Amino acid sequence: MKRRVSMKIVLLCVAVAFITALVSAANAQPGKFVKGVLQPLEDGFPNRPIILMVVDDVGSADSLYATLLAETAKKMSPQPILIEHRADFSNFGTWEALAWVIDQGKLGNDGYINVVYTYPGCVVDLVVIDMKKETGLDLNDLNPVVSTETALYFIIQRINAEWGPTMQDFLAHAKKNPGTMRYMSGGPGSGADAAVRWYMKGLGFTAKEIIVGSSSARALGVASGDGDFALSPADVCLPHIQAGKARAIMTSALKPQPPPFDKAVTSGSLGMKDDPWGNNRSMAVSPKTPESHRAWLETLFTAAAKEKDFVEKRSKMPGMAFDILGKEATLKKCRDAYDFTFPIYKEMGLYWGDKKK
Repeated sequence: MKRRVSMKIVLLCVAVAFITALVSAANAQPGKFVKGVLQPLEDGFPNRPIILMVVDDVGSADSLYATLLAETAKKMSPQPILIEHRADFSNFGTWEALAWVIDQGKLGNDGYINVVYTYPGCVVDLVVIDMKKETGLDLNDLNPVVSTETALYFIIQRINAEWGPTMQDFLAHAKKNPGTMRYMSGGPGSGADAAVRWYMKGLGFTAKEIIVGSSSARALGVASGDGDFALSPADVCLPHIQAGKARAIMTSALKPQPPPFDKAVTSGSLGMKDDPWGNNRSMAVSPKTPESHRAWLETLFTAAAKEKDFVEKRSKMPGMAFDILGKEATLKKCRDAYDFTFPIYKEMGLYWGDKKK
């Protein structure tokens, strides 16, 4: 005997199937993650590989960062993530690279080429060089995708300093002896130098500048006793601290750091608010890139930067802070750095606009 299927059951099954279809459709919306993969946008972006352009050599700090980020992001991307190294630009590589990306036409302006850069060092360039004339770009043309981490700055001093081991001791001595503290400098125009001058102005002390070149040379100068202090990223000064030749006394970090940097007070605790300094790592696309494409890239690389294995591996780098910043927050830090640097460098006669007069 055949059994009759209740009409109510049939209708219930149809309803369940309809709801399931709706849920599946919703889960597959463009720009959403489905089974861990970010879905392309309605216009098809991306439909070809995405490139992370490193404006430096293979094996550099930016190169190592971009390589790990690409390896992580490619698991979440519908298209491959490739790395391209370009060390053929000048000292203003970030701006020259972005200008080159724009010149690539649709490929560059659709968002397929992302320039890996650090700020606010590149922002200081805009104070000393007429970048609009040189490359056709300025701060208004910077189009960040996302910032993911900061290689913190530390003020280090020689280990045998007679004034004492703390930043408070340092400041007391510097104010009593203006212009005598030997500052190991890379010369005006760099982000590190702009940071030191901002700290000196805000904290009320002056120093005698000794130009020695690279970050490594500056840290070595302090460790050897040829200089009293310098500004340094953690990876550069760490060997000298571990060797007992230098001590970190202040940091650009928002909060105290673990040993051996735990004796370094934060600049914020000394009243230096909105400190933008450090090597903040970010990516930027052409200013002509559609906002929907830029936002898609931000979603992808933000997810990659938060992935557990990525964070664990990057956390092994000394003096690293993780703070995901979107476009507007990144631009604010860049504008702050420009606003902090401009009056200091103008007073020193380094503002490019004054040299034209």
